Amino acid sequence: MITLSPFKISIFLNCPLRYKFHYIDKLYKKYKKERNYLSFGDSLHRTLRDFFKIGVEERNFENLEKIYRKNWLRKGYASLEEEKEWGLKGIKILKRFYQLEDFKVKPFLLEKSLHSYYRSFRLFGRIDRADLINEEQVIIIDYKTGKIKEESEIVNKLAAAIYKFLLEKNYHKKVIKVINYYLLSQKKVFYTFSEEEFKNYLQLIENIGLAILKAKDFPFKKSSLCKYCDFIEICPGNNG
Repeated sequence: MITLSPFKISIFLNCPLRYKFHYIDKLYKKYKKERNYLSFGDSLHRTLRDFFKIGVEERNFENLEKIYRKNWLRKGYASLEEEKEWGLKGIKILKRFYQLEDFKVKPFLLEKSLHSYYRSFRLFGRIDRADLINEEQVIIIDYKTGKIKEESEIVNKLAAAIYKFLLEKNYHKKVIKVINYYLLSQKKVFYTFSEEEFKNYLQLIENIGLAILKAKDFPFKKSSLCKYCDFIEICPGNNG
């Protein structure tokens, strides 16, 4: 039995060879590179998690900035100047977030890792945040620190289906919608599913899992994502 997650599925769909290097050959630790945008994204995720954990009366911008500085990750930056530039960008993002969002909300879940089984596969996902609408209904919020145009719509929809499935299985509540919240632009993309559409996406997830299990060849796929790949130096598609 293999575990399927939004991240693993996105890697396989974007480049089967990268999937093989990462999960089958287990070369990730050997070739892993520290990247500024990953540290930046983790810093913001941790900040928003911890901000919503403190009492409502303490949720002011001064404390939000303090939490951000405490959670700041320094790996991957080429220089102190670059680190400062990204750090100031994060403060601007958080200031807009504080001005626009309801910071008094009491989340139902914060950075919760969930798993459950769908047919012959174990599904896994980490939910950034979930808010109750009422005792039986909930919305999921997935924070994004990249740009909308960099995201694959099919991968995002598959991820939303996994999050919906996992929360409903673990908590027996109805997920009304999944929101991809792009912090850089403050834009939100909403994903909802009819009953039939949800079944179709779960079937597609199973089909992807079966394709991984049956795969004998894992070809590389050249794309704009190659520059972000840790395995570029050993990829046969890299022509220098």
